[in-house]
Amino acid sequence: MRRIPVGATIRDAYIFAATHLGGVIGLIWVPMVLLTVMGFFSFQRYYNDFIDAMATGNIAAMSPSMLMMFGYLLAALLLQAVIYVAVIQFALGARTAPAVAHFAFGGLEWRMFRAFLAFVGVVLVLVLPAFVAGNAALTLVGAHVPAGLGPVLLMLILYGVVLLAMPRFLALLPTIAVAENAPVLRRAWALSAGNFWRLLAVLVGVFGPVFLLFTVAEMALAGHSAVPAGTQQMQLVAGLMQARAVLPLVSGLGFLISPLVVGLFAGASVSAWRALKDEPLVEITA
Repeated sequence: MRRIPVGATIRDAYIFAATHLGGVIGLIWVPMVLLTVMGFFSFQRYYNDFIDAMATGNIAAMSPSMLMMFGYLLAALLLQAVIYVAVIQFALGARTAPAVAHFAFGGLEWRMFRAFLAFVGVVLVLVLPAFVAGNAALTLVGAHVPAGLGPVLLMLILYGVVLLAMPRFLALLPTIAVAENAPVLRRAWALSAGNFWRLLAVLVGVFGPVFLLFTVAEMALAGHSAVPAGTQQMQLVAGLMQARAVLPLVSGLGFLISPLVVGLFAGASVSAWRALKDEPLVEITA
């Protein structure tokens, strides 16, 4: 059983992202513009409808925005498939950076989209029972749980389940979808056997600093705002209004750091896959 070298994989990811950032930008800027614009309008509509529904008590009025969000999530997976096929091929040495821009959707992109969709399905299968069990447990001990702590604990359960699924399923998914022909999730599970903690360490080492940077920048953009007094519903509405106010800045920040995030993930995925397959390294020419 091969072991992934954690330090070397993280190093490879950062070297690839830093050295070939210009090529990554050329490959992804068109789908990222589409993704950012669709995300901005979808979340803006969702925030507006959610605030109105909380104010009027008419939850049914959120149906159009929920449908819009569902369409956005599907479109986001499609565009992410376009992005990662191109960048994984670049990291594998199978393509060069475009002169101006790149956008293509063919068999590989369709395979990547189906793999991403299957991963979301696996996460839902794992999350829903944990979420229901956690909610039931909180209901039983509700009198002993401080106000506002319940939703936080449920979100921690959600993030914990997703974090547990990422090393074995998601870390190798983009490279396997491009470089191999086997069923993607099944192959990712088999190839990553015995490397859960190593892959988790790689993901934390690669995305941890970026996540902290993005969080600090988002907090700086949002500014300091005191938690309003009142009911939990009033606090929720205030939080949504604050999120709506900073949405343009957050969307722009996400767009700016997306080449770095994509480059890091692609570089780490290809490096880990090569280590597990015992493949030789390929020098990438920008």
